[in-house]
Amino acid sequence: MVMEKLRGGGVRHNVTNASILHRSLKEAGIDFVSLVPDSYFRELNRLLIADPEMRTVIATREDEGMAICAGAYLGGKKPCMVMEASGYGSGAGVLARICQIHHTPFLILSSHVSGLGEMYYFHSETRFLGEPILRGMGIPFVVIYRIEDAPVLIREAWLSVEGQRHPVAVMVPRHILFEGR
Repeated sequence: MVMEKLRGGGVRHNVTNASILHRSLKEAGIDFVSLVPDSYFRELNRLLIADPEMRTVIATREDEGMAICAGAYLGGKKPCMVMEASGYGSGAGVLARICQIHHTPFLILSSHVSGLGEMYYFHSETRFLGEPILRGMGIPFVVIYRIEDAPVLIREAWLSVEGQRHPVAVMVPRHILFEGR
């Protein structure tokens, strides 16, 4: 039973909610995505990669993906970086230099680990850094606690990205993307 828990036994991805996130990004006008493949956003990533209307570039690290999004913004795209919250640590340099100093923004869609519902200690130790890094850098963020709020929160976050020329993060907790234990 312990090994089943470590392997994620009884946990399924919520395909419906991944579809809502995908549609919300499109409705907000996002037309370019960079992502680092991961298990957290597996179903959303699958939808993004398959979408012919949304250019998706797979990055090897979050800082690389952020730099790709910044370049896409300069090229006239409306970019979003999809990543786990652990990526804020590796991406802090890009966020500081490219986004804040040079005002080259993009939307960030990341996992959110607040402690509640996190089942694996090896995830929470790195993902707990998300909110403190965003606060410390003055980057606005919002958490989607109810999937029904996703379209409005993602649209409003993108409007802030465009209007303020500053990155904005939308964080997604575990209960949005997974079903079961």
